[in-house]
Amino acid sequence: MGKGRMGWIEWARALGACGVVLLHVLVSTVLAVEVGTARLVSYATLGIVFGRWAVPAFFMITGYLLLDESKHVGWREVRRYVMRMAAVLATFGLAFALLEELWMGLSDPSGLSLVVLWRAVVDVATARTWDHLWYVYALLGVYVFVPSLRAMQARVGKRGFAIFTVVLCAVVLVVPTFARLWVTLKGGEVYLYTQGFAAWGTNVAIGVANLCVGSCLRDARLNWKVAVCGTLSLCVMLLVSLWGILGGHGDCGFVFLQGSCFSCAYAVFVLMLLRRFEGDAPVRSGSLVERLANDSFGIYVLHPLFVHAVLLGLGAFVVPSPVFEALLFCVSLGGSVLLTHVVRFVPRLGKLL
Repeated sequence: MGKGRMGWIEWARALGACGVVLLHVLVSTVLAVEVGTARLVSYATLGIVFGRWAVPAFFMITGYLLLDESKHVGWREVRRYVMRMAAVLATFGLAFALLEELWMGLSDPSGLSLVVLWRAVVDVATARTWDHLWYVYALLGVYVFVPSLRAMQARVGKRGFAIFTVVLCAVVLVVPTFARLWVTLKGGEVYLYTQGFAAWGTNVAIGVANLCVGSCLRDARLNWKVAVCGTLSLCVMLLVSLWGILGGHGDCGFVFLQGSCFSCAYAVFVLMLLRRFEGDAPVRSGSLVERLANDSFGIYVLHPLFVHAVLLGLGAFVVPSPVFEALLFCVSLGGSVLLTHVVRFVPRLGKLL
């Protein structure tokens, strides 16, 4: 995988994978142990700056590659992509759901039976397995739109497709984000779909919008407008989230999660920075960046195993912060890379990662 791929894309995949691991280290630590306000502020800042651009960027890279008019991507290829994501959910997703059901069943040993397996199957079928797999579920739907989007590109041209992308992003990302921001600033509560069909449909729409943005990046370059928009988006995410934490309103996740227009704009800025400084030339063969990029999907899928194993087995802050977070990051990243390579020795299963 990844042989000859453009350098800036490899850097984005490698750094994005590291950013996702860092995010889940910070978020899982907060969920596992009570931390003070100062640490919450530092976690939010680190997560937004280094991690919140990653998943929108992954969607954009997919759009950049699959909506390339010079390449053929038809229903046959789309079917292969969809089947791969479905197989990931039917194997790794089911394993994660089974682990969760078994863990919950430990409090009631009489419940440890085949019913646990059935519950795990239901969890996967209803998208109630581990939260980070929302991205894989979303890709199931996003891939299906690729042939239609390519047909639209051919019909309306680059300018028409750019206009469509702006309108789609306004409807899917901009309006909902600003509506939630308005409600929050007025003292109301914002409800975000986290599970079920509504959440899946929302995430597919978000993915398609970012896919279209990725296609438009083919003719985009870093300029002062991109830099200003990206920087302002980063500042808004930081300021609103820190305002929420310090004011007792929570971290205002709507402002930096995948459905935020600000995280989308920030992702564009990061990708354009990487393209400006790393260029299109492939990275050096065998380099750390190439290796991490090739393992990025495996890292994404597998890293929570190590995050949760450490937190459940040792607890948080067995060593002082921030050494603990740094060690947990290294263990989770290194462990997921190692496990990815081990899984690749398994026939059929290894091709999924």
